[in-house]
Amino acid sequence: MPKRVKGYLVLVTILALVAGVLAYSYLPTTFSNTASNNDNPGVGDNTPKPAEASEDPAEMRQHAKEVGANELGQVPILVYHLIGEEEGRWTRTPENFRRDLQELYDSDYVLVSLSEYISGDMDVPEGKSPAVITFDDSTAGHFRLIEKEDGETMVDPDSAVGILKEFGEEHPDFGHYATFFINAEPFGQPQYWKKKLQLLDEWGFEIGNHTYGHQNLGGLTPEQVGDQIVRLQEHIQQALPDFKPNLFAIAQDGIPQEYNSMVSGEINGVKYQHDAVLRWAWRAYESPFHKDYDPYQIQRIQVFQDKGQSTLVSWLDRISAKRYISDGREDTLAFPKEWEEYLKENHGKELLIYDSKDPVRDPGQEAQASQAKGVHVTFSYASSEERWNNIIALTEKQQMNTVQLDVKDESGRIGYLSKVDMAQEIGAGRDMLPIKEMLDQLRDRGIYSIARIVIVRDPFLAQKKPEYMVKNQNGTPLDGGVWVDPYSKEVWDYNIQLAQEAYELGFDEVQFDYIRFPEGRASQTAIYGAKDNRKREEVIADQLRYARSKIGWDKMLSATVFGFTGFAVDDMGIGQRPERMAPFVDYISPMVYPSHFGPGNYGFSNPNAHPYGVIDGSMKDFEPLVYPSGAELRPWLQAFTMGSPRYGVKEIQAQIKATEDNNIDSWLQWSAGVSYPDNMYPLK
Repeated sequence: MPKRVKGYLVLVTILALVAGVLAYSYLPTTFSNTASNNDNPGVGDNTPKPAEASEDPAEMRQHAKEVGANELGQVPILVYHLIGEEEGRWTRTPENFRRDLQELYDSDYVLVSLSEYISGDMDVPEGKSPAVITFDDSTAGHFRLIEKEDGETMVDPDSAVGILKEFGEEHPDFGHYATFFINAEPFGQPQYWKKKLQLLDEWGFEIGNHTYGHQNLGGLTPEQVGDQIVRLQEHIQQALPDFKPNLFAIAQDGIPQEYNSMVSGEINGVKYQHDAVLRWAWRAYESPFHKDYDPYQIQRIQVFQDKGQSTLVSWLDRISAKRYISDGREDTLAFPKEWEEYLKENHGKELLIYDSKDPVRDPGQEAQASQAKGVHVTFSYASSEERWNNIIALTEKQQMNTVQLDVKDESGRIGYLSKVDMAQEIGAGRDMLPIKEMLDQLRDRGIYSIARIVIVRDPFLAQKKPEYMVKNQNGTPLDGGVWVDPYSKEVWDYNIQLAQEAYELGFDEVQFDYIRFPEGRASQTAIYGAKDNRKREEVIADQLRYARSKIGWDKMLSATVFGFTGFAVDDMGIGQRPERMAPFVDYISPMVYPSHFGPGNYGFSNPNAHPYGVIDGSMKDFEPLVYPSGAELRPWLQAFTMGSPRYGVKEIQAQIKATEDNNIDSWLQWSAGVSYPDNMYPLK
């Protein structure tokens, strides 16, 4: 090539490079506060993508803060069993499954494969969250083929695979990933089972092992476990010769003699190795970068319609303040500083730790709540400095860690001078407690604080504001005028504002008590000024939903219920159904005092004489009502005497043991007189 031509080419190249550099210099050097337009990428969108943005660490942290990134947050791993025509406990209709996908999409989730989640190699856009979909049992509605007239087949558009593919095509930024945990003879239509596995593999779906015969592995030997796993592995290889499932879901939640036999093993010279073991429900699971993440103990969320409400919607609300949110970069790990101590070692990422601008769930506080063990204290009792110090000493001596303190009690009075408008208007506050100093004292000693707020038993409000009082049919006050209207939004606003004030003062948690209708026959025909057409159980659930919307999911919230609601077939006329209330609280606290149960309950002629049996039976009754929502149980136990026998250390410890034998690590002791024996805990 002539030197002149070479010179021109060099000159043109240099000019092009200079022009490119000048053009790039006019691009923004910081991240935008707005998300990019995913629907029209490249159209009217000059926002630099994360990979194009400045590598300045301060700017990267600022960007993570702006999008609310928390890559140590929780990930919903969803599980479905049946896709069928009629909604049920184990069945999701095609229509509702489509709604689930839309709910995820509208809530800024994208689908990732289970393998991507396990490895942590998730390509999630900034501001978005990952979700994983799994199917157990390989039932017919998961993947159905329709035979056409020409002999060819097509995917049934109302099967899970058809719905996922269609939704993924309509929303390419969402994806269509899912993992199918199969048994032998998967998906019905035996003539097509090989073809279906081949198509799943071709289309990017994952296939996992769910045992050959849907075998409950409970108590089985490693050899028996391995036989079930290897038989299915070899069965799959008839369709996919080189395929070895590396994902395993436990069938019927049966745990074998040796847990690790589900992870790896060898049977007759055939080896198997799983990168993850999935258990049943009930919870969202940790980020793969969280220190508590264990790929062999992954829990899931079952999606179904629970009393008219989707469990998916409830769960997405529940984890909203602690969900995994991506910063859009694959080489970094971004999270608020409150979460730093929960980072696992050897994460292999550049860290972006920032001060959060929005409220986030404090994982340390959440962990403390899960281990809360303590006593109830009235504000009258706590008004004496000596008695207050005795409670703290009792708590520390007995290795407890929690105090539940009345804010507003059954009298309707408040133990300090509240600044809430209604409280000031009616004069409900009493200058009895230096509340901030007391809460500081608890916090400095690592003692968890719970504010008790009594809701509808409020004689003080009823007297000062008669328009809220519940009355008999003849217009006289019901029960002497101690009840206020559960339908009333004003009543609820008052109590919610007290709860918000309690959090601001420094309480770790608020517990609503008397969150119900008055009991008794007269209450059924009583006059409620704000009454509407809702059922009573709907009113109580709606009020909790309203309270949570005002309080937010970054705060710990609990509610008490009657102990009878664990086995009652209805709301007992008081509006309490634990399964309707649980979606909106962190803890349900059933008042399972043995003295309150009658002859025949739990098989005892005198339940009060059988504290262990009553608590054990109660916890087993409440568990299926509460756990599907993600709420936990924290029972109120009896530390007082009512009838025979007299309650002391032996009876209290029997209740605690029953609670802990049901794998519940949190409980509270109730004594209206704040009288607790020495040495009731720890258990001997």
